[in-house]
Amino acid sequence: MDNIFEHYRKTGYLHHAHVIEGEREVLIKVLSGLLAKHMGITAKGNPDVTVEHYESFGIYEARKLSARQSRHGFGEISKDGSVAKKIFIVSTNSFTREAQNALLKTFEEPTEGTHFFIIVPHHDVILKTLRSRVVMVKPEATQFHDETKDIAVKFLDSTLEERFTLIKKLTETKKGETVDREKIRRILDHVERILYTRTAGKSAGEIFREIYQTKTYLADRGSSPKMLLDNIAIALVV
Repeated sequence: MDNIFEHYRKTGYLHHAHVIEGEREVLIKVLSGLLAKHMGITAKGNPDVTVEHYESFGIYEARKLSARQSRHGFGEISKDGSVAKKIFIVSTNSFTREAQNALLKTFEEPTEGTHFFIIVPHHDVILKTLRSRVVMVKPEATQFHDETKDIAVKFLDSTLEERFTLIKKLTETKKGETVDREKIRRILDHVERILYTRTAGKSAGEIFREIYQTKTYLADRGSSPKMLLDNIAIALVV
């Protein structure tokens, strides 16, 4: 992503909307650092920088974002007459069709000085109509360290008791918080890949089916991530 801001430093131009695929916690930190490094914009405590996460971004959230971006920033107008930059960093696990359609005009013609960075787990959730109005960004896999792969390796190499302890840490939340299902899905993706490599795809068909079903059930907000992971932990022993 560094090249996006390098281009800004050279030309003074930054596209108004980027959709970035990847892990939100990592990308938010990276984006905050790049904004400070290349644009002199500090995210923390800045009323012109909005950082938000949604489990699901729907029509209500889209309308609220459109209304908020229509207001000018609090910063001073620069010497060249350009208005203050206003940054929206929005991450979401799911992005409804209705919400994307509602944002088409906003992303095509945002208020002057406004820039959006939308973080999603996978680019394939973005409609073609919205893709034409944004810059799609997929950071190089080697650019960031993804802890979910380390967790997957530890999960596979642990005893059953150790797996249960790890699952408890992954699924315990504070009051008002929800389990990060996308993180668990990424862990299961890595478990699947590592298992396939270790077994050369042989004699492990049943566990692959279990993992596939678990990821399917994980998408159901009423399911229990802990129970699903417990089942995988036991299935790996058999």
